[in-house]
Amino acid sequence: MSASWIDCCVAHIATIAGVETAAVLRAFAAPFPRGGPPAPPEPASPGSFEALERACAPIEPAQLIEDLSLDVDRAQAELFTRRLRAVDGFLDARPSAPARVLRVGLRMRLAGILRATRPHASRVRALADYYYSHGCRLAHHDADACSPSYANALAALQWRGVVPGLHHAVLDGRFAEGPTHVNLLQVDPRRIEVRALDCRTRVDAGESFAQTVAGEGAVAATSGGFFLYSEPDIAPPSRRHDPVGLLVRDGVVAAPPVFARGALVIDRDGGVAIERVGLDGCVLQGHRGWQLRVEGAVNRAHAEVGPARRCMAIVGDHVVAVGIAPQVPLNGAVIPIGDVDVRIGDRVSCTLPPRSVAVATAMAGGPMLGDAGHPAVLTELRREDFWGTAPPVTFSQDETGDQNLLPRMVVGTRAASLIFAAVDGRNFERALGMTLAGAGALLLALGCERVLNLDGGSSKRMVLEGRTLDLPSTEVVGEGATDPAIRPVYTALCMHRR
Repeated sequence: MSASWIDCCVAHIATIAGVETAAVLRAFAAPFPRGGPPAPPEPASPGSFEALERACAPIEPAQLIEDLSLDVDRAQAELFTRRLRAVDGFLDARPSAPARVLRVGLRMRLAGILRATRPHASRVRALADYYYSHGCRLAHHDADACSPSYANALAALQWRGVVPGLHHAVLDGRFAEGPTHVNLLQVDPRRIEVRALDCRTRVDAGESFAQTVAGEGAVAATSGGFFLYSEPDIAPPSRRHDPVGLLVRDGVVAAPPVFARGALVIDRDGGVAIERVGLDGCVLQGHRGWQLRVEGAVNRAHAEVGPARRCMAIVGDHVVAVGIAPQVPLNGAVIPIGDVDVRIGDRVSCTLPPRSVAVATAMAGGPMLGDAGHPAVLTELRREDFWGTAPPVTFSQDETGDQNLLPRMVVGTRAASLIFAAVDGRNFERALGMTLAGAGALLLALGCERVLNLDGGSSKRMVLEGRTLDLPSTEVVGEGATDPAIRPVYTALCMHRR
């Protein structure tokens, strides 16, 4: 068997920042890593590593934008292209052997993605994040190796009282984990009411997140759960930016828990919990009077076609299909209905299973990052319906095993309180970002019993007293560059004085 391009890279350098080179480069070999066909054979080595470098096609931004625009809107295509080029340029500026190998890997995998069947955009987006993360580890592996861990700084955090029941602190500096910048909020829900907010109409009206928070009269706010964004098959009645998973506002289920994922749940007395909430056990009621208790709900993490019996398909509060083995909607579920008189077009309301104190606010995220004060097993994402074509595809189709350093928004329960952490990232100089496990470990180190991931990346945001606290993270920032781009926030958790 002839040597592959990966063999050529391994012969050039065996490890990259302490990780086996082959392990780094094997990612993104398959066009559809979970549930798709096997990866094609790796291209052969041209001989020397220098010949391989010369053979790697440069990134052509105009061509890449046109290609990605067939999957997503042009603004997203341009953004993903800019991120990829920023990472490519960062690696190109470093003449070391590991950086050269990473750059070859980035370009080889990009070429493979563009040769494969669509969609391409979600894979290119993930590719940029993956090679950004390994580039960060490489750049800071030696520079920060002797620095203390940020865990040593947590005990010395200076918490500032904002209003009764709400405190703020910042973790900032160069640590063994690299440059770190994290804003933290400690919230007592018995004194601070935490409300879920659907921000879509405010975004459409041109408001910034800070303006929306001010309009709500909130002292502070964070971004919330996932929403549809770069999925390739968004179809009516779903729309881009629709919430993904459970959202309860003022005791009313605004979006049903079609995915059984971790959620932040707050009751009317201010009691807090982080737990998995799904459709099974919920009661659905149609506007014409029918009612049923859900059993055996199927979503896109399970299958793309429902069971071979009479079912309905729901998206949001609408029945979109009735029949045998209907298609499973992207952001919905298929539910067996027996002989219940359900019709296409019926409007549906959802009631969560009864609790001792009624739920006032709930926001789905996932995965859960900690339980009983211990790290969760992040390799079991399937347990929380992150699989197949379930949105967000960046989680469901991520085969990298939690290697990516990204901006994160996480929340943890500590006794009767909540701690929110807004982890900045995509900044080579000030804030690399964290893995999911790293973000979870941060809150566990602060004494949280349970920890939940909320929507991170460019959507991560924290506002306090009218001021946005985050470093920008939509673009990849480095070498003294600035980043004016801010992605809107579509769901949020707002904090009000009781």
